[in-house]
Amino acid sequence: MSLSVERENTVRYKVCDAVSEVAKNSFLKGQKWGELLPALFEASKSPSAEHREAALRIFSAVPNLITDQPIDILKQVFSANLQDANNAAIRMASLKAAVAFMLEANQPSRASFSELMPQMLEVLSPLVAQRDEDGLVDGIMVFIELGENLPRVFRPALPIVMPFAINIMKDKTFEEGTRQTALELLLTLSEASPSMMRKTPDFCSQVIPISLEMMTELDDYEEWYTTDDLDDDDNDENYVIGEHAMDRLARNIGGKAVLPIAFNYIPSMLGSEKWEQRHAALMAISAIGEGCVKIMEPELGKIIELVLPYLRDPHPRVRYAACNAIGQMSTDFQDSLQKKFHQPVLSNLIPIMDTPEPRVQAHAAAALVNFCEAADKSILEPYLDAIFERLLILLNSGRTYVQEQAITTIATVADSAEDRFVKYYSAIMPLLINVLRNAHQREYRLLRGKAMECASLIALAVGKEIFAPNANEFIQLLVQTQQSVTEPDDPQTSYLIASWARICKVLGADFVPYLPIIMPPLLQSAQLKPDFAILDPDDDIDSKYSPEDGWEFVGVEGQQIGIKTTVLEEKCTAVEMLICYARELGPAFQPYVADVLEIVLPLLKFYFHEGVRNAAAATIPHLLNSVKKANANHEYILTMWHTIVKKVIEVIMSEFDPTFLWQLYVTFYESLEIVGDNSLDESHLESFTKATEVQLQEFYQRIKQREQARHSGDYDAEDEDIIMEEEATEEGVLGELSKALHVILKTHRTSYLPSFDKLLPIVSMFLADANPAARQWALCVIDDVIEFTGPASWVYHTHFLEKMIASLMDIASDVRQAAAYGIGVCAQFGGENYSAAVAEALNNLFQVINSDGSRREENIYATENAISAITKILKFNNSKVDVNTVLPAWFASLPIIYDEEEAALTYTYLLDLLEAQHPLILGNNNENIPRIARIFTEVLSAVILPEPVAMRMSNALKAILGSDPGH
Repeated sequence: MSLSVERENTVRYKVCDAVSEVAKNSFLKGQKWGELLPALFEASKSPSAEHREAALRIFSAVPNLITDQPIDILKQVFSANLQDANNAAIRMASLKAAVAFMLEANQPSRASFSELMPQMLEVLSPLVAQRDEDGLVDGIMVFIELGENLPRVFRPALPIVMPFAINIMKDKTFEEGTRQTALELLLTLSEASPSMMRKTPDFCSQVIPISLEMMTELDDYEEWYTTDDLDDDDNDENYVIGEHAMDRLARNIGGKAVLPIAFNYIPSMLGSEKWEQRHAALMAISAIGEGCVKIMEPELGKIIELVLPYLRDPHPRVRYAACNAIGQMSTDFQDSLQKKFHQPVLSNLIPIMDTPEPRVQAHAAAALVNFCEAADKSILEPYLDAIFERLLILLNSGRTYVQEQAITTIATVADSAEDRFVKYYSAIMPLLINVLRNAHQREYRLLRGKAMECASLIALAVGKEIFAPNANEFIQLLVQTQQSVTEPDDPQTSYLIASWARICKVLGADFVPYLPIIMPPLLQSAQLKPDFAILDPDDDIDSKYSPEDGWEFVGVEGQQIGIKTTVLEEKCTAVEMLICYARELGPAFQPYVADVLEIVLPLLKFYFHEGVRNAAAATIPHLLNSVKKANANHEYILTMWHTIVKKVIEVIMSEFDPTFLWQLYVTFYESLEIVGDNSLDESHLESFTKATEVQLQEFYQRIKQREQARHSGDYDAEDEDIIMEEEATEEGVLGELSKALHVILKTHRTSYLPSFDKLLPIVSMFLADANPAARQWALCVIDDVIEFTGPASWVYHTHFLEKMIASLMDIASDVRQAAAYGIGVCAQFGGENYSAAVAEALNNLFQVINSDGSRREENIYATENAISAITKILKFNNSKVDVNTVLPAWFASLPIIYDEEEAALTYTYLLDLLEAQHPLILGNNNENIPRIARIFTEVLSAVILPEPVAMRMSNALKAILGSDPGH
């Protein structure tokens, strides 16, 4: 074997890499390389350091070689090499191989092997002592990878890890990158296992002050004031890393742990004579807001009061940081901040646009964007004069970036102010058009893009009539700009795409003549393919693939995989605009539907950008609607739909992202509603059911995993917030899945039952589960089966009927509501077979109605569905019911004033009884008439009835009042 004789490191490493690649390929092909492993084991124990390093290098690259070997033997091999006192390269190679093995090993092997963690960590100690910073960073990065994937193996070693990392972070004799890497290790653990780090003694109390201290390590250099280029080129400076650390700690560890410690330091920093301290404190408030929202919101007024004076700080960098804090809080506490604190915030922020420093001016205008994005026009109106007076001045700034920001802020304010912007239209629109007429130099491309964005948003705000005098010139300028764009990275492109779509919204059908100009480049943007790069770890990424150019890299199996994200943003914007055109233009968009569909269907599997996937899926129903409104042949629509549905179901089958799964089900049922009844054949119904069964099984497994997490040793209150967010997302998906089944049953009725049979076991499993969302979902599905298949649903009654009646007493109001609705549809659609069951359910229904708190907000819909269910029993299925006994109790349970869907039928029934002068409704000597009048008055005031029923009730009320004016 050449490794045993080769002495030159570079050559030996290349041989190792070649052996590793061959071994990987052998694994992929299922082939065995029988001689390799014995040779490597022999080399790993060799007296020769070169042999051992070679074996360890290969183990690191191909850990699958040893994952099935006896763990005790592996521990001996690695322990010996980790403790090689004479060779740092062997220790580092052993560390890398050990981590690679742990990442691939099964749980029992990993648990046993993790006993070596102290020895693995000890590899770094000599590097600290020797100040070998390159080696130290290399070693810490290995542990960072381990922490990302297996944070729990660090638990026993945290008493070693914490002081090791903290000491490096504190020691300013180390390079910034070394200190930052030590911080990154602790931050990685906090992200990968927040609960473990929350329970680590003094974690926050040690990391937070160091992060705040790093945030003060910035210089007041002249270039900050004089530059025309705001591209952030100091992302690796300590003050930026410290700020990111505070953000990550707040979001992962949580506000309860972070906020008290942070505010032990922030007030004194704000009071410091050093501007760096004040700057860091304000930036820290900006950084922790998102993660501390729940804890900070009750104290928001005090925090704003703390920040506002620093908008007038003597130092420009501090004023800049104060603007940053106000802007970030406007986003983190949106709605609450705007509604409660608009007066102090805006009265202090707006004048900062008068400050002499251009960067502070621009940042004040940027903070205004954050504020206005979530502000109602009624809040903004009193401040609009002051805002636009200053923004018009900034438009004439000598700094291009100030002009760009002024235009962006005008656009945002106009978007929020809506019709209140009309007053300023004549002053601002000509200025924007002037920019597009005259600013043709290359350095003004971004300025032009922002001018397009602003003008088109203003057009949306003021409407077609006000925009009309400028519409033609603006459109011609857009056309000229589009024709002038020749470079693929021209920033004007994405602004053009969005501006055209806004003008489409403004002009409506009048926009159609421009489609031949707009669509070719738009389709080209929608078809953009991302640039990729695959590099070795040793390659200099930044020199060739700068983040400023949109490159992002991730490590995959020892290589760096890069993708250029700027292309993806343009692609996403283009697909989103296709939605707009199809939606706004309807039948006029039909000539482009086939081309668009050919683009968007494959994008359902465009895994590089979730925005592209979501936009592609959302486009599909609008395309079908466009074709349908254009009166296309039904067979053509059906063929198109079958192509779509096959692809959508295929993606549903394998999708793991709950957010996109949500969109897929929406796309499915919205499209099905458009195409209509019986538009799916048997194979489609079967494949949809199979895909849905797979997703339901996955959902059920995640329910159980969350239950286990709640009972794990690491679980705490902060984890519950995360779990509840996951539950909310997944319950949303479950709701859309339920709607999809609803539409299938509505459009295919009994034709779907053979496929539904395959779902029945999992529906029954959900119905019996302890999780209320699962029970509610199962009942909703059963409700739809009964409603849309009628008497045919009786074949399933043994699976659900008894449980449905019992669920009327469920502790969860959503479950009670679904059960009550189910009893109602049993009565209305189920036929005679259900008559005994619905009669049996009456007692539980009345208990729902008459229980304490039944009319409270959280219970009202369950209560009103119970009233409606009794209505349906009395009206449609009363053969096993003593109507004369039930009717007065039902009448006493009225009114329904919230549930619009259930109100119409209930009041139609009541009006029928009233017009028939039913004695139990009128009462002895018409004693119930005053109550009927009060019910009708309350219901009509609630405005919940469809027009015909409301008119009928109004006439009945007039008749009552006319016949007895005293009531």
